[in-house]
Formats: sequence, C-alpha cells, structure tokens
Amino acid sequence: MYPSHEAQTRPQSPSTVDTPPGLHQHGGVTVDSVCAALKISRGTYDMLMDSYFTNMTAFSLFRPGSIEPKFAVMQNHSDAEALIAAIFSVSARHCRDAAVDQASDCPSPSYFAHIASTQLDESVDRYGDSGPPFWLLQAGILVTFYQLTLSVRSRSWKKLGDCIRFSYDLNLHIVDANHEPTSSTERSDLDLHRWALLEERRRAWWAVWEMDVFASTIRRLPTAIDQSLNLTLLPVADSCWFNNIYQESCFLVEDCSLRWKHLAQSGNRSAKSWFIVMNSLMRNTQRIVYPAGSAIKTFNEKAAETNQNELDIMANCLYCTVASLPLSLLYQGETLDFRPRSSPQEVNPRQEHADKYAIHLMTQLCRFMIYHHKICARAPWLMAKGPPDQEAESSAQANSEWSNYMSASDEIVLVVRNSSTDHYKYVNPFLANTLWFAAAAQCACKVFGPPSFNKRLTASNLDLLKLTIDRFISFWNGTENLREKLARIEAGLKNLMASADGNGAAGSSARRERQPARSGLEDVSKMPAAVQNPSDSEASVQFSMQPESLLLGVASNGWADPSSSAFVPDFTQAFSVAGQNFFSGDPMDVSPFGLEELLMNNMVHHM
Repeated sequence: MYPSHEAQTRPQSPSTVDTPPGLHQHGGVTVDSVCAALKISRGTYDMLMDSYFTNMTAFSLFRPGSIEPKFAVMQNHSDAEALIAAIFSVSARHCRDAAVDQASDCPSPSYFAHIASTQLDESVDRYGDSGPPFWLLQAGILVTFYQLTLSVRSRSWKKLGDCIRFSYDLNLHIVDANHEPTSSTERSDLDLHRWALLEERRRAWWAVWEMDVFASTIRRLPTAIDQSLNLTLLPVADSCWFNNIYQESCFLVEDCSLRWKHLAQSGNRSAKSWFIVMNSLMRNTQRIVYPAGSAIKTFNEKAAETNQNELDIMANCLYCTVASLPLSLLYQGETLDFRPRSSPQEVNPRQEHADKYAIHLMTQLCRFMIYHHKICARAPWLMAKGPPDQEAESSAQANSEWSNYMSASDEIVLVVRNSSTDHYKYVNPFLANTLWFAAAAQCACKVFGPPSFNKRLTASNLDLLKLTIDRFISFWNGTENLREKLARIEAGLKNLMASADGNGAAGSSARRERQPARSGLEDVSKMPAAVQNPSDSEASVQFSMQPESLLLGVASNGWADPSSSAFVPDFTQAFSVAGQNFFSGDPMDVSPFGLEELLMNNMVHHM
C-alpha cells in the first residue's frame, strides 16, 4: 500500500527519478524550442502528438498531457529532443500515411528515429555514472521499439540490452518489492499521485520485458530479464491509470499454473496484463519445445528430450487462462473496425480492438507451440504403410493432430478477415511474425496435409495471410525476410514431397549422404546455376534444407561433427550449424520461433 503520511521505504522514489538532484530549476525547454530543434512547426508538433495517443497501441507509456510537464525539470535540451523525437518516430508513420495536405510538413519516421538515437546517446553520456533520468529510458524504449520493427539484428539487440540494464539501474524490477494488498477501507488513505507515478514505471518495465521476450524468442536465446527477481506489479487498465482510480494488481509468478489464478483474484482486468500472462506462457512453451542447446543436437535427440507432460501442463494453463479472460478481452468472432475515439475523454476503441487482436493471436501462437512438436515428431503424413487397422488408427490420430494444429492458424485467419483492411497500422508490428507462423502452417497443410482438409480453402487462407504480411511489411518498413522465408519454405516443401513421391525415403537419404560439405556463409549468387535454379527439384531441396552450410566437418546426419579432426572453428567468424549461426551470425536468417528448422529439417530425418 502507498500511504501519504508515512515515510516511503521503496528502493526508488518517483521524485528522485523524475527530478534528479540539481535539476529542479527550469532548463529553458519549451514546446517551441523543441519544435525549433526538430525543425517542425507547432501545428506539426500538435498533430504528431495527437497521432501518438490515437494510434500507438503496442505500449501505453504516458498519460495524455503528461509529457510537456517533464520539460520543466529538464536541464539539458537534448533530453527533450530525444524524448519527443522518439515519440514522433512512431506517430510520423501514421501522419505521413494521411492525406498529403495534412502531412506536408511532417518528416519521415527515420528522420525522428535518427535524432532520437543521437540525442539519447549524447544525453546518457552527459549523466555519466550518476544515472540518467527516467524519461530517457522512455525515449530508449521507443527507439528500441522502432529498431525492432525493422529487424532483430545486432543494432536493435544491443539497444534492447541498454534498455534492460537502464531499467535495472532505475530499480524498475523491484518497484513493488514492499507491496501489500490494499483493502477497500485503506484505499482512502492512498497517495494516488504517487501510485500513478509508480504505474508509469511499471508500464516502462513491462514494455522492456515484452521486447525482451519478443527478441529472445526470435533469436532463440535466453531472456536478459531474470524472472526470479521480478517484483513489479502487472499494469492496470488505462482507464484506471488515466483517471487516478486505484486498482489492485499482482506479480507475474514463476509457476505458470498460478499466473491466471493470481491475476483473476486480483480483479485486474487490464488487457496488457492478460496479454503479458499469455505471452509468458508462449515463452515457456517455446523453451519446452526448443530447449537450450537443441540447435546442436539431432532431431531424434530433440524429440527424446521434449517433455510431453510439460507440454500438457502448458496446454492446461492456456485453457484456464483463456477461460478466465474477462469477456471484454475475449475475441468471439466479432468485427474489429479499429475506429479512433471521437473525443479525448473517451476510452480509445482502437486500443480495445488492438488488445483483443493481440491477445487472440498470442493465444493461437501458444497453441502452435504446443501442437507443432507433435506434427513434426510423428510426421503422420509420411508414415510407412501398414496393416489396415494400424493405418486407420494412424490416419485418425494424424487428422486429430492436424485439426488441433490448423485450428490455431484458422483462428488467426478469422480475426484477420474480420478486422478492418487497414488494421495492420494499429496493432503491434511484432505480431507479423505470428501471422507468418500461421501462413507457414497453411502452406504445410496445402502441400501435404491429410486428405480430409480442403486444399482450396487452405490455399485461399494462405493468400489472405500473405497479403496481410505484405501490408505489414510495406507500412512498418521492416520484416522483409518474412516474405522471403515463406516463399522458400513453400518451394522447399513442394520439392520435398515431389522427391519423396518419386524416389521414396531411400532416395532422399542417399541424396543427403552425397550432399557435399560447404564452408562459410556462401552467397547464393556464387553457387552453381543448378543450385540457384528453384525449378531443379533436387538442388532446390538441398538448398532449402540447409541454406547455410557447416564449418569444415560434416557428419552423416547433416550436422557438424565435433569429433572430426577438420572441425577447428574460427571464433572470429560466424559459426554455423545446420542453419544456426553463432557468435557473429545473423539471427534473421532463421525463421521466427524455429518453424522452418523444426518443420523442414525434422521431416528430412523421417524420410
């Protein structure tokens, strides 16, 4: 609880974060001076600020009207430039997408992102070891968000690391270390102003947490945030925070089976908190399906390690979480038009629809993670023929597994089809990776799904998802690799099945054994024409199976053989293992969530 009359014992006081020592005097920062520094008019400033609060649905970091008051305690003008430019790097995308006459004075998002990044680095360096103020972390979060929408490569990865350590410096991981649930009779004594300031820090912490989970999942690496020391309450609903209405919350506990219980018991109906719980389940599931160190193990070893009991527990947790969702957050097939609010005082309907969309997609991604392993591990569409009874049983099980797997993709198709045609502008661009996952599943089903599935419908669903992914790419100016990987996996699967139908498993195995070893990360343009030509079935299969080669020694199973005398890795270069790059490789060469490797390489081992 946060009584107004008691001395506070928390590790970080909001006053010491908002107003660092020596910065109480007015620093001469005004809206007009910021406009002059950014070379924009006051009208453009107002338009961009309004656009941010109307269209930014991924994170809610600020209360409306709370940004300019920060200027009064800023000593350095670069602080204000960094913060405002970071905000405008998000909203400029929406303003420039509007009518030309409304955005003639609006620079590009990259213009603001460059200023934000430059001024942020300058400001942070100026504070030295004393620690920068909280608003620079907020600027850093938006700069990192901008960079992550483009890719999860080295620049954004390192910027994310800065945000995480910055958050630890500000003790955002223990904002509520001394928290005690507040009874209804005690709430009249609460210092709501202090509670609102702490809520702003919670929002920043969970935004960093969410980006950490996203980037680490894409790169299939451990998260940098330690879940065992996360003593910051989940955020409350925007309507409570904006209106100073106290709402009890809870922590994100380590035990996944308790998360939905604690959140439901707290009475916190915040869409962001329920999304965080769902996102955490996805991350836990991914670590079960794709455990640490599995990148350098054969498929049989991976399958043996996967704990089906743990996956069943995750499936139960997912079911209970969805069943406990507040009805206002549950998507039930309705139209999501993503309309803006009609007045500043109104709760933003665009945010509500974006929340439903995000929670629904994250739910389906959890289902993908759970059922994907069964699809790849059993490879029911490639099972050998057997007695009629055994064939019927295998066919029934295959249909059941495919139904569970494909229903997740179909649910994503449903919510996309029922959303406005421009909804991709108003949802978190990170979700494009989940759409890719659904598209890859439709692609796999179209090529070799059970006969009971309507292949024309599957192809149509795939077209819808491809179009939506293309629109995400066009608007957010990033994730182009998703399109290329989807085309590669579609061509590779078709060629794989064509080879299997023509030559059987033995032929495929023979091809793998005679596939020559290649060294380094080769340029496709330097490969023989037969390998470059996707019309060549065998060459295309070889290239799509292992787009990056092994270093020196290659075992008979296609993996690097550490026992080989030729296996002497150069640790100054990229270390590749069956498409997995280590040390200096590019994580964007691997598909999101390991789908391409799990789906394609695993099937090769079954042929």
